[in-house]
Amino acid sequence: MPYIPHITCDNLTAGYWEWEIGNDKIRVDALLNATLGFEDHELPNKLYQWKERAFADDLTRLGQKFKAHIESGTSVPFVQEVRFGHKAGHTVCMLISGKAITEGNNNKYTKIIGSFLDLTPQKEAEKELRQVKEFLNKTNQTAQVGGWELDLINQKVIWTAITKSIFEVPDDFVPIIGSATRFFKEGYDRDTLYQAYLNAINHGVDYDLELKIITAKGREIWTRSVGHPEFVNGKCVRLYGVFQDIDKHKRNEEQLRIKHEEVEKAAAAKLEFLSIMSHEIRTPLNAVIGFTNLLLQNPRQDQHEYLNVLKFSAENVLILINDILDFNKIEAGKIDIEQVDFDLSQLIKNIYAAQQGEADQKDLQFVLQIDEAVPTLLVGDPVRMGQVINNLIANAIKFTPAGKVELIVKVLEEHEHKVKLYFEVADTGIGIPTNKLEHIFERFSQASSETTRKYGGTGLGLAICKRLLELVNSHLQVTSVEGKGSSFFFELTFKKSKAKQQARTSKPSDLALTGFPGKKVLITEDNPVNVMVIRKFLQQWDITCDVAENGKIALDKASQNIYDLILMDLQMPEMDGYDATVAIRKLSGQYYQELPIIALTASTVADMGDKILQAGMNACVTKPFKPALLHGVLSQYLG
Repeated sequence: MPYIPHITCDNLTAGYWEWEIGNDKIRVDALLNATLGFEDHELPNKLYQWKERAFADDLTRLGQKFKAHIESGTSVPFVQEVRFGHKAGHTVCMLISGKAITEGNNNKYTKIIGSFLDLTPQKEAEKELRQVKEFLNKTNQTAQVGGWELDLINQKVIWTAITKSIFEVPDDFVPIIGSATRFFKEGYDRDTLYQAYLNAINHGVDYDLELKIITAKGREIWTRSVGHPEFVNGKCVRLYGVFQDIDKHKRNEEQLRIKHEEVEKAAAAKLEFLSIMSHEIRTPLNAVIGFTNLLLQNPRQDQHEYLNVLKFSAENVLILINDILDFNKIEAGKIDIEQVDFDLSQLIKNIYAAQQGEADQKDLQFVLQIDEAVPTLLVGDPVRMGQVINNLIANAIKFTPAGKVELIVKVLEEHEHKVKLYFEVADTGIGIPTNKLEHIFERFSQASSETTRKYGGTGLGLAICKRLLELVNSHLQVTSVEGKGSSFFFELTFKKSKAKQQARTSKPSDLALTGFPGKKVLITEDNPVNVMVIRKFLQQWDITCDVAENGKIALDKASQNIYDLILMDLQMPEMDGYDATVAIRKLSGQYYQELPIIALTASTVADMGDKILQAGMNACVTKPFKPALLHGVLSQYLG
């Protein structure tokens, strides 16, 4: 076969072919064979064999083009895309062109010469491009994202089909400059968009706005408009971006916000209800525990046991109320963790001393092991830390009929500014069944109903401990063997305090409750029983008492008399303790700014501490109060 030139380059294969009309032989560039995956000897130059490789419908159209070419006598070549079957099974698309030529002077067509061009790479690219476009269209349709462009040089505007559908205009709508603006809701939304447009074209500032529009059909919907300016030689020539329908998202967001507010209101109402109930229960408990403490100071021999049982029962009711309130505060996110300097070792020793009596009553061995390497002063929340440790020890003592309860504190890691400590409370008590271990930290959960009947409790203590530790990035864990005992443990990292250790004074429990002769205190309290309890203790401590039944009377008496301190109830008729304190602080004179005012209340609202300080009170003692605690506060302010 004579040489037929061909061309190959990146993504392009081309060559020539020749056919003598009326002859079954066809001369084909070898490159065409290779393009279809064949060796030269595999495809003899027979016309019918090439026809067998071509797609029938393409071959029909090629024949029609050839016939029209011959009949017209034109010198313009015919051109047709023809698909061929590749040896490997896939399809190869060729652009076939041909031109009939004559030989001699008889003007009879004797030969067809032509070329072929492999279009397969381009076809594949076109296919991929179509797929990408279809994918983008589907994606944009699903997300309701349209495009737009503003040509500032030619004053032309382009909206994609989805942009038109969001504005709910016909498909043949032709936008002009300013078309979009009139759809935006008049007022804030329209003004905001216009200002963003000016910032974009004048200062090159992109914008991304969530604004409301009113569609051509009158519907008000939320949209997102994103714009980006394009500058040439310091001048904005084009502004383009995307436009998205976010109405469903915004309405869902609004519904979630409303539901969240409803949940918060419900939680606040629940907490407020519990607080009110707590106040109503604490008020009579204050009298029960207060008078029991008074009677226990000098009881008859036959009364001592009864009074201790009465005090124990009343304090258990108080623990129950505190647990329920604390758990609900944690659930409502109303617990704040303080970061103050405190002596951890002394805190633990005080808890140990307070629990020693309970252990002694059950004849338990109560062991305390504190690593000597534990730093003296740490930074944390001593109240919540004490609550966790006290709760774990109380639980261990409660559920240990005989044997030992042990509290261990040791150093795991120590660095220049922080220390990681390990805490463990272990006992030889009743233990916990393996299948109950994963449930004991749930609220109102105990190992069994028999445990509740035999040992009492609400099942809130461990749930509170677990959640309090989670607030400081710790995790309460447990190991237990039924009938042999349990071990509760956790790790906690503290910052080291930069303060210097003060010389330790005696604990309040070591001090005799000394008197305050010559001091005068105003008791502001509307409950006569509570007045009686408070007055009895103050009189024992050589304090002269005056009483105001509500905040208004307290304000009058404070303005007319000199007091060394005011004990202020919070919930009272006429004027509550908050308003009374604010009014007293507003009285003229430095005396009223420095006069100690101590909240003495049965309320336990989550944010009560902040409200007390904002009103101008100095401190708070919760009813029912421990005499030693009240005495300690009085000592701080009366000297």
